[in-house]
Amino acid sequence: MPRTISPASLRLAQLLGDNKTESPRSIGLSTVAGELKNSPFEDILSKAINSLDAVSKQEIRANQLVGSYLKGEVELSDVMIETSKLSVMVQLAVTTINSAVSTFKEITQMQV
Repeated sequence: MPRTISPASLRLAQLLGDNKTESPRSIGLSTVAGELKNSPFEDILSKAINSLDAVSKQEIRANQLVGSYLKGEVELSDVMIETSKLSVMVQLAVTTINSAVSTFKEITQMQV
């Protein structure tokens, strides 16, 4: 009979660097997506980083359009649209970050 192990303890052992831990397949543990790839926290964090990269790219695009407008190459309406998009993206990013920090503070202050 195969030995069972919980995915959380397997992931914890991997994070702590316990190389003696067996993979989920070798111990008979089946997962929905196959092998355990990332924790939900890692997935959320990587999505947040990708979103911040998108904000950075939008800022670069808006700055390029401002430069092009100063040279007379694009219309003012195009510049206003891109800067408005940037403004909304930055506001959303700041709100999300503030919410995440607030939630993290609440979690760390919980009694165990």
